[in-house]
Amino acid sequence: MRAIKSCLSTIVSYPELLQHEESLNNSQGAAGSVSACYDVMSWIAYLESLDDVLDMLKEAHENINNQSATSKKDHVARTTTLEAAGRTFRISPILAPGITHTPAQFTKEIKQLIQARILVGERSVSLLPGSYKLWKNHLTFRTGLLDMSSGKNNTGSGGNKDLQKICNHDRIPSYLLTASSKFKHYHATVSAFERSLVRLHKMPRLWLMYATFVILYDPERNPTTVRRIYDRALVALPASQHERIWEECLCWVTGILPSNNSTGSSSSGEGGLSVTRKGIHKVKYGFESPLVAEWRKRGWGCGQLQSENEYIPTVPTETALRILRRYAQCFDTTFREDLATLCITRYERFGEAASLLLQLLNNEQPDGNSSGGGAFLSPNGTTRHELWLRFADVCTAHPTEAKVAGVDFDGIIRAVLKGQDVRSGGSGIAAGGNDLGFEVFDNTSKAFGASEDDKQQQTKE
Repeated sequence: MRAIKSCLSTIVSYPELLQHEESLNNSQGAAGSVSACYDVMSWIAYLESLDDVLDMLKEAHENINNQSATSKKDHVARTTTLEAAGRTFRISPILAPGITHTPAQFTKEIKQLIQARILVGERSVSLLPGSYKLWKNHLTFRTGLLDMSSGKNNTGSGGNKDLQKICNHDRIPSYLLTASSKFKHYHATVSAFERSLVRLHKMPRLWLMYATFVILYDPERNPTTVRRIYDRALVALPASQHERIWEECLCWVTGILPSNNSTGSSSSGEGGLSVTRKGIHKVKYGFESPLVAEWRKRGWGCGQLQSENEYIPTVPTETALRILRRYAQCFDTTFREDLATLCITRYERFGEAASLLLQLLNNEQPDGNSSGGGAFLSPNGTTRHELWLRFADVCTAHPTEAKVAGVDFDGIIRAVLKGQDVRSGGSGIAAGGNDLGFEVFDNTSKAFGASEDDKQQQTKE
């Protein structure tokens, strides 16, 4: 109750904000109109006025801090005059007649106005809980507070250690985290997101904002929490909106940012392998998804995943593979090529990579049935010959893993060179013998111990 009175007294001290408050408190509107407290645009105008005042005060606060450093050198106390929303501020380090605030009091005034802004936002969404505009405005402001309080630490400069690294290295007890103001604000914002999704669970933008907020500011950096948010979004949204969720989910899992051009963004690995991502979200909707935009602003991306000075929320290997398998099986079957590349370059699951490449060469669906549509067409422009060489490189470099995964590479090569089908319905493998040539067989003979006589005999055949 004391906090509410403090917030209201702060608003009353600004004449322009007081006019908005009085107009909203009128019980009756004009003849034949709805009361102003149930008008979305009246609340939007009120919130925008509060935002304008806060922007003016924050800008003045930065100028005062810059001037204070110069004033200490010159031994001069400077006075700053500011007018915001009909209220005049006279700020000086020394209290004197006509001075309304010291820098410390001015900072306190900004904090009180922020609390008043949060209170007004809560009032608006409590009266109009089904308004998407009000919820988005309120949640955007709340999520921006943590970004503002973190300052330059969120820009990827590596000036201070990340909170998660401190917890891991210095063993800070969990109760110290729960006692911090940021932790309390984080959970209050999570509660606001949950309340908004009660009525607006069909809005993909809110789901994306929610997941981005948890990824960036969760003190525990728990990937299970993020995964469950994406799962709930896929269940709540129609299938036509799943593309937006999956694009951001893949960015979180792999750390590869999509490109805004037609060539795509790639994460290079060993042997010239790369994973390409295209920015479909920006092409279709005109703006990037929240997570991609935040990671670009911080300078995060796949090229910086291994940097010691920067922290990017990582996902355990098994969790990441399960999510990627689900995407390749249920949403986009062409992603199997990128999944095989990630298994080779990042996750070191060479047996699974060999199995996936064999499916692509046979043009099978993930369930094992033949697609019947001819050869596999790579969305990345990979030719069938390149797939063959990649498949052969994996099997020759890691024959044990390939055999455990059920890939009989030795039998496949011998059948191909003899011009036979490897399996029923697998004519694509046999047809690839001409593309394969003897370059792969030379490597295979070293891995599987084929003799020179075997080579000459199969060459004659």
